[in-house]
Amino acid sequence: MQLSNRTKQKIGKSAFAVFRTLFLIGMAYVLLFPILVMITRAIRPYTDMYNPSIVWIPSRLTGENFAFALEALGGWPAMFKTLRIVLVSTLLSMFTCSMAGYGLARFRIKLSGVFVIFAALTVMVPIQTYVIPLFFQFRFFDWFGIGSLIGLFTGDPLTSNLTVSESVYYILSILGVSTKNGIFILLFMLNYKSIPSELEMAARVDGAGEFRTYFQIMLPNALPSFVVTFVMSMVWVWNDSFFPSVVYRQDFFLSKRMVDIRVLATNVLGQSAYASNLSETGIMFAACLIFVAPLLIMYMFVQKLFIQSAERSGITG
Repeated sequence: MQLSNRTKQKIGKSAFAVFRTLFLIGMAYVLLFPILVMITRAIRPYTDMYNPSIVWIPSRLTGENFAFALEALGGWPAMFKTLRIVLVSTLLSMFTCSMAGYGLARFRIKLSGVFVIFAALTVMVPIQTYVIPLFFQFRFFDWFGIGSLIGLFTGDPLTSNLTVSESVYYILSILGVSTKNGIFILLFMLNYKSIPSELEMAARVDGAGEFRTYFQIMLPNALPSFVVTFVMSMVWVWNDSFFPSVVYRQDFFLSKRMVDIRVLATNVLGQSAYASNLSETGIMFAACLIFVAPLLIMYMFVQKLFIQSAERSGITG
């Protein structure tokens, strides 16, 4: 029996559709598998951990693991304070990086190429290579040389210990040297270069100065870069455990506590050492869910705008 070309095409399209559906389902399962494991382990009592017949569906639902996990992470105050630091530093980085990118894109100076290289180096050079001088700089912060200048007259430099203050995050963000800010500067630079220069010329003809042109003309056209910068900066600063462990030495920061979550879980249960059973495992999974929940919620609301902005921002340019 010989099939017609039209029938062969229909069979081919149907087979491809089935293959595509199975492939997407398989990829979705691979990507969602860790989250599904965390959820099923977090909502079950610790007694289910000893039962080999229980794999996915727990014998009963419980929320005690989340209560213990929240206590291990420092409670709601620790979460809200961490979120505040991350959010404020992200907003400051967005503003500073947008201005730096605008300057590199629009102002023609001889050192523009050098500044671009420096921005790229802030991303290429890992923080581990300069974290010790960075720590001492903020441990004995002289307010950009003012304290050392006062020390010339008093004999004792005026310094402050900022390693115990969240202002260390804000200072780095305002100066544009916070986590991965070099990427954001280059991203804004590419975005501003893609904007027609005729818009600036028209604004200057109408009497607008540099700042008015930037805020009223260029800034609204850089919305894609702002969205990408906001999402990426929130994720990177929220997940960074090295900086709060070495420079900003405060125990409440969530990413720092997640590093020691097993110890914290056993302490919450009143055990002096690592548990020899699985009673702390559910708490650890619940803590992981609590930690990733703010990022998941954020991405649920901005995913469409983020994908559209990533396509328009110049990441692929």
